[in-house]
Amino acid sequence: MRRLLGEPLVHFILLAGLIFLAYAWLSDRQQTLDSTIIVSRSDMERMAALYAVEAGALPGERDLRAMISDHVQQQALAREARKLGMAEGDTVVERRLAQKMTFMLSDLEEPDLPDSKSLEAWYEAHADQFMEPARWSFQHVFFADASGPRVSEALAQLGGTEETDWRTLGDPFMLQREYSELPSREVVRLFGSDFLTALKALDVAEGSWGGPVLSALGAHIVRVRKRSEAYLPPLEDIRPAVEAAWQEEARRAQTAREIEAIVGQYDVVIAGEAYP
Repeated sequence: MRRLLGEPLVHFILLAGLIFLAYAWLSDRQQTLDSTIIVSRSDMERMAALYAVEAGALPGERDLRAMISDHVQQQALAREARKLGMAEGDTVVERRLAQKMTFMLSDLEEPDLPDSKSLEAWYEAHADQFMEPARWSFQHVFFADASGPRVSEALAQLGGTEETDWRTLGDPFMLQREYSELPSREVVRLFGSDFLTALKALDVAEGSWGGPVLSALGAHIVRVRKRSEAYLPPLEDIRPAVEAAWQEEARRAQTAREIEAIVGQYDVVIAGEAYP
């Protein structure tokens, strides 16, 4: 018997048998896992939290049962779809999985804030992100037709020695007749870029009427009440916003590196040619 146990062939047979038993056990275990849908307490807590966000109150027992039933149904259908290969080559599914993977990579670790000197250097290099825009406070009288004499007559009337009720002049206007602290980008959005250019070039004293200033809507006699130039706030005044922007950029760069590392694990062949 001892001699038999010393034979290499017996060792091979015993080892093969052990491997077969281990494989069978693992296969049975995997089949059990594949055929079992587990709804954990954390799953139920997540469902309840989502319900509370949408409904404004925690779910009752009936609501929770319905959510668990939907979850089980979704898991069962998803597994059957994967078995049938439905997820393979499905652009929507692939995009959704890639998005979830990207979100997971983004949440792995919060980037540490840099020291004050480094943050200040980054702030100066990205000053355009934090510039406070020029702002305009003005009143205007609108004319749908800029070619008639009414515009010049109204301008002369407004420039007279007696104060004129400017709101009674001109044509009806679909937007406001007076704006306060309106950023330049909003001036462009409402009236067009030509209006802003003409507004900047308006050669009248602040508080006086001038024009006509043409826009995409018509002609305007304008009185600029106040104009503030664009400026860059001191770092200390907006430090929380700058730190948040720095962390967001660092997070994106970190995620990009993680994605690049994952892609680097694969050999990519495009139309028969290896992709560098």
